[in-house]
Amino acid sequence: MQDMEIARFFRKIRAFTLIELLVVIAIIGILAGMLLPALNRARQKANAANCLGNMHQWGLALNMYNDDWHEYYPYVGSTAGVCDPDNVWAWYNVLPPYIGQKTLCQLYNATPPTPPIPRGPKSIWMCPSVTNINVTPTTGSPYFAYALSVCTHKSTETHTIFRRDRMQSPANTITFCEGEEDNYSETTGAFTPAIHFGGANFVFGDGHAEWLLEALWCRQSNPGCSGFGAATAWNDSTIGGDWNGALQYHWWFFPGAATADY
Repeated sequence: MQDMEIARFFRKIRAFTLIELLVVIAIIGILAGMLLPALNRARQKANAANCLGNMHQWGLALNMYNDDWHEYYPYVGSTAGVCDPDNVWAWYNVLPPYIGQKTLCQLYNATPPTPPIPRGPKSIWMCPSVTNINVTPTTGSPYFAYALSVCTHKSTETHTIFRRDRMQSPANTITFCEGEEDNYSETTGAFTPAIHFGGANFVFGDGHAEWLLEALWCRQSNPGCSGFGAATAWNDSTIGGDWNGALQYHWWFFPGAATADY
């Protein structure tokens, strides 16, 4: 009797038809298609926020360095290698101790070496949104996700460095930014990539960090550059160039800075 009841129960259970199964699969696919872009955007926002946090830290380090060194900015560095005597005073070897971090030279010389790399441990050196991830950096060919502005020194003269108090508009003058993802520790508006939602994160002369849309900071020859910046050469610091009244944000500290002494 019990066996008959069990058999009767299972006969009442109706299996899914093929059409019903396909409908369920289609609905799951639609929901996944709707959710994945939202999750991806949320991840990108988190990466951008993390990057902006790094910029805040570098902004603090820059201002403390300025305070200690009579308003001067640090040396931008050369391609000689992060531990080369020429780069002892480069920004990546003098700023980190101000925010409790090891210098870049120390990271490369650690045992084992722990240089900043894409997809590596979270650090102030690396933006999580970098795209050039297939790199193997060395002391002679490092990898920079961030960079000091070329315009902190006289054009072509890396050791003719400007003072913070020479800025005409500190809150609108870029000093530190997202780099080209290569072995250059300095950059300009002609090369800085638009890595976050059509823009990038920057540190300004007054120490604050902010995200800007590409059209507000890009300069001539930068891919995708538009607006007044697209007609302005990165090294044109005149009132007709970087200090054109149509440009809200500046790379150079004051009109004519590219050819001026510190």
